Amino acid sequence: MSINPLMAVLGAIFLLVATSSPSASAVALKVASIDPCTVADFPALCRGTIKGQTNVNAATDVAIRELMKRTRQAKEMAAKELKRDGGVATCLSNFNSAFDNLDKALKNIKENDGFSLNINLSAVLTDYDTCSDAMKESREINNVIYKSAGVLYQMADNCLALSTLVKH
Repeated sequence: MSINPLMAVLGAIFLLVATSSPSASAVALKVASIDPCTVADFPALCRGTIKGQTNVNAATDVAIRELMKRTRQAKEMAAKELKRDGGVATCLSNFNSAFDNLDKALKNIKENDGFSLNINLSAVLTDYDTCSDAMKESREINNVIYKSAGVLYQMADNCLALSTLVKH
């Protein structure tokens, strides 16, 4: 579940080019305004989540809200597990943390605070990754909680990608 190093490098290059060259920045924003999910690692999941939004701020907001909804559902599933120790306990804690960080991320969008937005969304990725690791360690990788954490991670990764396009 770790961040793909190649995608991280490509994302950094994209940001460098987009911020250093006005024409490259304009082209990137124009393409993203047509389909913001072009920057996402999981574009099909992104498109299904943002439901046709072309405004990057609105698309990021919608994606975060959907991720909050799915995190709440995963938390409810984890709370119903008979065995709530080990990996499940870690996931419950991390789902709570992720939800709090997503709430902060929504505020960051409203405040045009891209730096904090990226920090909070990065923390969310770590929360889901920690859950997956804990489930692997407890050998519960066939568990629905583990599988949910994987989808949540992909959605959070998409949110982080979208956040790089948010207008500040």
